[in-house]
Amino acid sequence: MQEHTNQQAGDQQTRIVNDWIKYGGYSGLIFAIIFLSMAALPLPDRLETVLALLFPLFLIVGHVGLYHFLSRHRPALILQVAVIFGICAPVLVSAMLTVQMSLISYMERFYHPLEQSLKESQINIWRAVDSVQLGLDVAWDMFILPTVILFSIGIMKHPAFGKVFGLIGLVLGVVGLVLNIYTFPTPPINVGLPDVGPFVVFWYAILFALMIRAQRKSMSSPVRMSEAPIA
Repeated sequence: MQEHTNQQAGDQQTRIVNDWIKYGGYSGLIFAIIFLSMAALPLPDRLETVLALLFPLFLIVGHVGLYHFLSRHRPALILQVAVIFGICAPVLVSAMLTVQMSLISYMERFYHPLEQSLKESQINIWRAVDSVQLGLDVAWDMFILPTVILFSIGIMKHPAFGKVFGLIGLVLGVVGLVLNIYTFPTPPINVGLPDVGPFVVFWYAILFALMIRAQRKSMSSPVRMSEAPIA
């Protein structure tokens, strides 16, 4: 009886892990599509606001799904650290975008040009207030880039991705982290240095697409994922 109960609990846990991988893959891909669309397309203001508020949520689910996918193949402490950072990072970008949109909305309503003698003070006030969201932008980078680095190390050991793809993520993460530390408290792009953000998100898009493909292939193979050991 106990053995049967344990078997049922194991089967249920396996289904939960499979769901995390399935929905995590699609959520991560949706995150990448939203982010790249916001960067490349002239979207209506209201739609852009809604997407900015939503995409961090998709990234959180994507990171948890990626953790389960990688740890099923090779459990490791580095993956646990990666998913912790990967949950914190979207929270920070959500805070950054919320503050940024609130500031812009407020300034558009109440920040009107004054006489010439007060313009310099007005500009300094705006810069001081704007530094809040710039600081949050750096904080987001300081979590998301280590997430990319740590997951990339795990990816290099996974047959669904390979060493080259993992190495690309590792390089992007390290370069972005070095640039952010070097230019702190200002984001690299604000001082004329390259922004690795779009490249990282494009890497994420490929990552989650490969993850979805590998999950589908595993579920349709004779030895199904539900029969594999759970991390």
